[in-house]
Amino acid sequence: MRAVLVSLLAVALPLGIAVQQTVLGCVLAFLAYACWRERRLPRSPLDRPLLLCLGAFVLSTLASPDVANSLRGYGRLWLVAAFFAAYHLVRERREVERLVSLLVLTAVVVAVYGIVQHFTGINLARAVVGKPYNLEIVGYSPDVYRTQGLHPSSITYAHNLLFPLTFATVLLSSAMSWRRCVPLLAGWYVMLLALVFSFTRGVWVAFAIVLAIIGAVRGRRRALAVAVALGAFALAVASLGPAVHQRALSTFDIAANLGRSQIWRANVDMITDRPLLGWGYGNYKRFRTPFYARYPSADRTSHAHNDFLQVWVDSGVVGLSAFLYVFWVVVRDGWRTYRQLPAAVEPLRSVVLGGVLAVVGFLVGGLTQYNFGDAEVVIALWFTVGLLMRAGQLAVAEPLRS
Repeated sequence: MRAVLVSLLAVALPLGIAVQQTVLGCVLAFLAYACWRERRLPRSPLDRPLLLCLGAFVLSTLASPDVANSLRGYGRLWLVAAFFAAYHLVRERREVERLVSLLVLTAVVVAVYGIVQHFTGINLARAVVGKPYNLEIVGYSPDVYRTQGLHPSSITYAHNLLFPLTFATVLLSSAMSWRRCVPLLAGWYVMLLALVFSFTRGVWVAFAIVLAIIGAVRGRRRALAVAVALGAFALAVASLGPAVHQRALSTFDIAANLGRSQIWRANVDMITDRPLLGWGYGNYKRFRTPFYARYPSADRTSHAHNDFLQVWVDSGVVGLSAFLYVFWVVVRDGWRTYRQLPAAVEPLRSVVLGGVLAVVGFLVGGLTQYNFGDAEVVIALWFTVGLLMRAGQLAVAEPLRS
């Protein structure tokens, strides 16, 4: 039962939020039962950092102008339980590798659908319930649709896709046999096309940075292959139709990005008013209006479009410091595990590196989007962190067994 539930969670990650949360709920119920049966609460390497972060958020709430409203927002934090589910329920090294394979395989299937979606505008999730397809159309062409897979938007889909795409890329950079490399390379290319057709520039940049880091880390022969992959990515962006090309060029267009810059200025003003403890976690929509009124060119007001600005607004520099500390621990411990593992321990070593770089990619993507506020992305994030930290523990227990 344990192995089946964890496998289902890995499969659910590229799917819609209803599937993700349903499976996660079942997994957590099993974990709660296991803890009750063993009469103990198991510990993890992130217990203290996460408690510190939660404490900083609570402190910001208690000091906020609307404590009750802030407390109502804490329900969203239950998604961090995906970390505990992955960390405590995965028992073997081979299981970590198998879960990553299931995640990548499911993501490839969804990416195939996403490519069809790009060319046809089909949206099965809405068709099943008899609603119009309602896919977003690229502004440069009325006949080009933004791929969103089974998610509510192309942006959410792209940030979610970054996790399996990073795992697949790192695995391809390892010394695997051609028999395994060829199907994985085909799946990688399909996911790359789906990412391009999402028209999500922030994730394009994040993945390009991930590719550059892989080339630097792997070095020598692998660096050439990564350079080819980076070139293929750039070529795809430049050549897959005028809509993709113009979307890429808009990254450097100041006028096209005025709305985003105005959003950031409004949030900087919110930070300036309450820099230390912020406005209280969950209070953003309660107090944003007068600040956005100063910047009428801001085209969105739902959030800060930046993870770090959003956390700073919500919980001040105290909360931001705790938030950064959590991810510093994750990246530090994951990188340490990767460096300590011998090259013979594959594919676990590549899975560890993939987990580290997926988290780095998430943080880079968070510079232009509040992806920490998307449940579909956050579940994938915490599941990946759980696998990464668990792989480190398992590697210590059996580091030399291939």
